[in-house]
Amino acid sequence: MWNFSQLNLKIGSDFVGIKADVDGYAFYLPKGFDDFIDRYQSATNGGDSSKFNKVRDFFFLMYRTLRKFDRDNENNSRIKRKDAKNTKNQDKPTLSTGGISLEYEEGSDCILYSKLSMIERILEAYDDLAINSLENKIRRSEEIDYSKIYKYLDRAIYLNNGAIYIDVMDLPRPMITYESTDIVHLYCFILDEIIQQLQEDVPDHVYGRSQDIQFLSQRFRDNYLTINHSLFEQDTFEETLTICKEALDNIDRNTHYKDADYWGLYEAIEIFLYGGLNPELDDGDFWGIQGKQGFDYVWEDMCQTYFFKKNFDQDNNIFNDICFADTDIPIDGYKNDITKNPKRYRPEIEKNRVGWWQIQERDNEVDESNNKWLYQKGEPEVKHPSNCKSLYWSELFCIEWDLNRETFTNLYYRSSKFDKRKLLRRYPRPDLILQIEVSSNLTNLIIIDFKNISFQKYEFCKNKYLEETDDGYRIGLEKQLGYELALQQVFPNHTIINYFFIPFYFTDKNENEKHDLGNIEDKFHIRGIKLVKINFDVIQKVYLGIIQASNVNVPIIPNYYHPKNYINPSRKKEEIAVLENKTFKSDYIPLISFQNEKQRKIATDYIIEQVKIFFQEIGENIPNLVEAYFPYSESIVAEEFTKVNIDYFYDNLFYDLGEKEEDRDENGKLQIKIKWCITFHINSTPIEVPQLKIPNSNLCRRFGTIDIVGTPILYYIYFTLPEILDIILNN
Repeated sequence: MWNFSQLNLKIGSDFVGIKADVDGYAFYLPKGFDDFIDRYQSATNGGDSSKFNKVRDFFFLMYRTLRKFDRDNENNSRIKRKDAKNTKNQDKPTLSTGGISLEYEEGSDCILYSKLSMIERILEAYDDLAINSLENKIRRSEEIDYSKIYKYLDRAIYLNNGAIYIDVMDLPRPMITYESTDIVHLYCFILDEIIQQLQEDVPDHVYGRSQDIQFLSQRFRDNYLTINHSLFEQDTFEETLTICKEALDNIDRNTHYKDADYWGLYEAIEIFLYGGLNPELDDGDFWGIQGKQGFDYVWEDMCQTYFFKKNFDQDNNIFNDICFADTDIPIDGYKNDITKNPKRYRPEIEKNRVGWWQIQERDNEVDESNNKWLYQKGEPEVKHPSNCKSLYWSELFCIEWDLNRETFTNLYYRSSKFDKRKLLRRYPRPDLILQIEVSSNLTNLIIIDFKNISFQKYEFCKNKYLEETDDGYRIGLEKQLGYELALQQVFPNHTIINYFFIPFYFTDKNENEKHDLGNIEDKFHIRGIKLVKINFDVIQKVYLGIIQASNVNVPIIPNYYHPKNYINPSRKKEEIAVLENKTFKSDYIPLISFQNEKQRKIATDYIIEQVKIFFQEIGENIPNLVEAYFPYSESIVAEEFTKVNIDYFYDNLFYDLGEKEEDRDENGKLQIKIKWCITFHINSTPIEVPQLKIPNSNLCRRFGTIDIVGTPILYYIYFTLPEILDIILNN
């Protein structure tokens, strides 16, 4: 076992756990633990500053956290599991021979979770029959075999009436010398020490015999140790470990009969006392969780567990205030209501999972082979503006393309018969949506995204242009603001509050504050999104059941506002370049080359003029057509709508939400920033404007839109190639 005072404390980009380093073993902590490292990396012995005790305590908390994460996802169809040592291919070598590969999304980076043999073997080695077998073999039997009583006449007690009395009998069988009893005592001593550190978070069959284990452990302590000796105490760790090693060596030398039970205990003890991280022992190259998004999923499950426990009404089997959550975690006491979706079959082991709605990735047709689930409360009493169909919470965030044929007359649509097959949808999913009734006439909708990003990263990015940061940071912003914009369209009278929850370890909390959920960071905001530093210790202990979610203090949230001190100019170029493409994103975009810049300018000016006329005709005010232009090489058409990655829409449609002061009104609500592009694909433009004719043509100008809940965010405006060529030739 490690000496916790000698572990190097670090924070990595994609790993949480322990692995070998150039200077010995390093313990890579989650993001947000910078203050922890500053305080305890070079801490001296004694008092609260003890590095050994602090690192030990956090190690066992993390050990329990990753074990719970592994157990919770063992029967969860959200992820794919496979033994990493059987997963070798030419493109991606195995990262750890003892790891378990967890794949969350098709084509996404796998995360790798590796168990720790030195503890797992001790827990797995416990077997009532094996331990009782060894115990029985090393003591005389009080049972009497009367068929062999003649062999014990010399040991008998002769009574006055001539009868004999025999109290014990050594039956004829292979015997283990008395020292072998100590292997049971030594094993139980180690197991008892682990049970104490895991706070009884051990397998049920081990916990059920914890008193017996403690009794046998005391025998070893009486023979070899003092009452103060411990494997996990700073002052006695090394001495206790040395004594245990000597005891194991002495037991092995003096035990002459060694069966399978003996070797099972011996190997478990040996791995614990001498083991590190050894691939040959199926331990892998590390213990912990590794991958580009490895600990992200753990952090999300920890936070979701807190909110579901906090809002669980067990009497009514509902979660108050939770409207939507992209999760399928198990919650003790909850009973999944199969009547909400009879198509879903849940084995008995998964009956307490919260998800009941099958995830839809793209269009309105559910892929029955997709067995991923999320939680939603039900219908939020709003209807789709186009077809008046009641919407579920998951449908409020849809990016949709309605290809039903329509006619635009007198500033309203005249729809043909609705065909659901022509409503193409993409489904982005926020992490959590809460609905809190503040008063009879005031309701808050709270959007929360759980971000596994350090606070220092946000501080670095707050005054930087988004293109100077990594894609994960930028896309996360665009998604979160897209969710806010969608909710505003559906609930115009509600207050929308937008939060990022990031992990943070507080070293300065006093006794009264130690159960606080966290602090809202008032230094800055991110385009109207408030940053909350969440108390990692509290979230982790709620996740493990050490403290109740109801005992967590939630600081009073001040009146929410959107300060307007973060102004970032658009990252799009202040010029328009159309028709000639260097990079194709669509199979339906023609390549037109110009002979000179004059021809390009003629075509560009014509398109802008026609687009101005178009928006004037339909009554839509677009202040800056150039900035609102959607680069044509980046656009798609209906045939490709369901094929592109969902991040594509955020990268191109929502990239500039909230960047400027005027992007929010006086109440802090986001303003819709409509984009437009042109298309030569007539099937992508199902809406006709009869009074707007294409020059030199009998065709009417047509257009189509990409919407969120019926509100257009992108206009596809139909042009023909002849009209572009004619304007060039005529000039």
